[in-house]
Amino acid sequence: MTYDELKKLMSEQKEEMTAAERMKAYNAGEEVDYQPYTLQAPDPAIADMFGFTTTQFAKDFEVKKEIIRLRKEEFGIDSFNVGLGLKTIGGALGSVLDAPEHGIDFVAHHVLQDYADFDKLEVPDPYTNPKLAPILESAKRLKDAFPDLDMTTSVAGPMSTAIAVRPVEKVLRDTRKNPEMLHKLLNLTVESSLRWFEAFYHEFGPVATNFSDPVTCMDVISKKQFDEFSLPYIKKLIDGTNKIMGSRPGSHICGKTRQIWNDLADAGLFYFSVDNCEDLEEAKRIAGDRMRIAGNVPPIEVMKNGSIDDVIASCIECMKKCADSPSGFMLNTGCQLPIGTPKRNVEAFIYAARKYGRGAKMGHLPKGLADV
Repeated sequence: MTYDELKKLMSEQKEEMTAAERMKAYNAGEEVDYQPYTLQAPDPAIADMFGFTTTQFAKDFEVKKEIIRLRKEEFGIDSFNVGLGLKTIGGALGSVLDAPEHGIDFVAHHVLQDYADFDKLEVPDPYTNPKLAPILESAKRLKDAFPDLDMTTSVAGPMSTAIAVRPVEKVLRDTRKNPEMLHKLLNLTVESSLRWFEAFYHEFGPVATNFSDPVTCMDVISKKQFDEFSLPYIKKLIDGTNKIMGSRPGSHICGKTRQIWNDLADAGLFYFSVDNCEDLEEAKRIAGDRMRIAGNVPPIEVMKNGSIDDVIASCIECMKKCADSPSGFMLNTGCQLPIGTPKRNVEAFIYAARKYGRGAKMGHLPKGLADV
């Protein structure tokens, strides 16, 4: 399919529901216009797609507004996220963050090199902390600018926040050499995340939430380490979020996660976004009765480097495998879209969700798959 052909076909597709209406009806077990979807589209990728740099997006409020407007106008996306990145709470606690003009931020210096300094760390106040307060203020201004769009928020998971405070090699060594202090650090990360959610709730009421926790994958830590150091704090984050917002968060964990699907489902996670290195059908079989599954179009091989037809075929395959999952399904990418992902492939993803996900209902394959 050519890009001109795709644009023509998309122009003929009609939106029958807003994202909020679609999700509410889908959660109630009703048939919806098309399969709910989400895109792991971080700021750098979206900024690049519309001709802006990461730094422009981060520092220029008018650029933020323009990107949200363009997402709505060109992709029909009627929601936006104002959340904390993987390293933001680390920065709020005192780590030094840096970023290239156009790329992903990184920790230039970790604040907690020695646990002798741990007692100097305090849960940051989103209203006064120099890293968090500008983000909260930006959220207020963006909501004022787009009152009809849904706003969500997000944080990093406990282990991933910990490595923005203390170097990853020290955190991993702590699991063996200093578990008591690592538990204190992980508790601090969760308390900091929940304080952010409390501020967001105070300003905007209940909103959808999620967290990303790439360090928790089985490529980085063992199942034994997960059970002791990740799971209890993920559970605390889920329960605390539910208490604040009245709803449970979703999550994405990069890499191999099959060993922990049951744990995440039993912990009360609302949805889990499965990396493309794992199989959606297997996720449905193991945990689909207790949590919603999302995934998992490959972000690099398909979304960045593939053709329009590759994207459509991958979306169809994902829906065939998992759209009938008992607790529901969201079409998603398998991880974050990288910088350089072509706009046409995002449009192909949305086109496929609308066409082949037509007539979606929880626990059932969409009627649109009959067109394949």
